[in-house]
Amino acid sequence: MGKHNNPLINPITALSDVSMRPATMLSDIRSNPDLWYRIQVLLHDLSTVGHDLSSEKRLSVTTNELYISAPYFSEAEATQILSTLIETSTLSDENSVAHSPKILIASIQDTIHQRLANFFDKRKASGDSRPCGPHDMLPIYLDVFKLQRQDLKDERFLGRLRRSGLGDLPKTPDVRDGPVEIVKQGKKGKKGR
Repeated sequence: MGKHNNPLINPITALSDVSMRPATMLSDIRSNPDLWYRIQVLLHDLSTVGHDLSSEKRLSVTTNELYISAPYFSEAEATQILSTLIETSTLSDENSVAHSPKILIASIQDTIHQRLANFFDKRKASGDSRPCGPHDMLPIYLDVFKLQRQDLKDERFLGRLRRSGLGDLPKTPDVRDGPVEIVKQGKKGKKGR
């Protein structure tokens, strides 16, 4: 068996450069319900940041330029997500009349950076290298994670988000919480029947 020159990576045998473990595929991320839910919350927050205070609070404390960090994900989860392999397409020859797309396997991080390459070059020159979530990131994330805007409006998802925010995750529970629900207490001194 000679050297493998095909640009496609076999996802079954693909190895992570850092850990030499089998690579994580998007299907692996989707099969983890809690992690997948938090990815959906991130995308929901990017889509509602202008008119949802909880979304704004959660997004404002992210530390990664791609928003994939706390409070949504632990450091290990963020690394796993960013290194997850997905199918992506590129045009083989931009000058060709019959643009023929090539399907490649790339990490989520590389895919996002490729799609934002011009943006990062322009913004780094100005000193502001963080993309605008709703305008720059949301369309890319919807595509990368294979979601539709309708998925972020699903009533079961929104109900869970209203009830528990990001859920019982370690650290910064005030930022992870969804909208606060006020429960009225009965008047003191009155006995129930």
